[in-house]
Amino acid sequence: MKLPGATMLAVLLPFSVAAQGVETVKIGQQVKRAFGIVTGMNAGDTACYLKLKDNRGATFEEMAGFDFCEQRSLVGKRVALSYILQSVMSPECQGDPACKKTVSVVLVSAARPMAASPPTAASPPAAAATRPTASFCNSNEAIVFSCRTSSRLISVCASKGATATSGHLQYRHGKLDSGEPAEIIQPTALVPPPKAATGGSFPLAGGGGAWLRFTIGQLNSTVYTAIGRLGPKGEVAERAGMVAEHQGKQIASLKCVGKPVSELGPDWFDRVGIKTNGQDFDLPD
Repeated sequence: MKLPGATMLAVLLPFSVAAQGVETVKIGQQVKRAFGIVTGMNAGDTACYLKLKDNRGATFEEMAGFDFCEQRSLVGKRVALSYILQSVMSPECQGDPACKKTVSVVLVSAARPMAASPPTAASPPAAAATRPTASFCNSNEAIVFSCRTSSRLISVCASKGATATSGHLQYRHGKLDSGEPAEIIQPTALVPPPKAATGGSFPLAGGGGAWLRFTIGQLNSTVYTAIGRLGPKGEVAERAGMVAEHQGKQIASLKCVGKPVSELGPDWFDRVGIKTNGQDFDLPD
């Protein structure tokens, strides 16, 4: 998909971010859509021009590598878009290979078909279209934590084999069994676990617990698991859920329904380099 005279500068939206629900992304000074329905494609002088429409029916066009124009099977499908910023030969060069002038352009680097288009007001989803979902993690990721609350699905996903210096870790939160992408993603970039979150373990009478916190600006989202003498009469019981805080004040506390999937604990923290960084966690009532 590389254009003549092109030099790749950076991969600014890895596909796995787009596929999890980021509606728009800023590439340099441009804001790009992360999803679209491909309505057509035409080969131009310098790129393949993709014609798309968004969830509201608004049309837009993106440049892509020439090989995209050979993927006619994408027409009519809703796709998750990834982008790269490339330096290409300036139009002023008029195709002269000796010309050194360049300009930076944003190109679609991947367009992966989605399972289904999101529901719209004009076409509400049928009840049979929804299905229970184990997590927001994709097939190339490991489920670090995932649980269902009364109406939400909360997941923490990591690259398989992630370490302190490689792979990624993300918190994802969205509607339960809707088939829609996650609504909240922290962090939005794919970064190694120690750059994505803090976490640690804590003792409890008759057991112990663990927490993992993701922060964007003033918003903290902390998932946790615990087992100990937490029952109303001091019996051993389990707790798991998520606590959200904004500017240090709790704004939400959701409890898992049923047993969560969880890898949280000292062994996993050591393997991926997660540390408390001086933070702590109070188990909610």
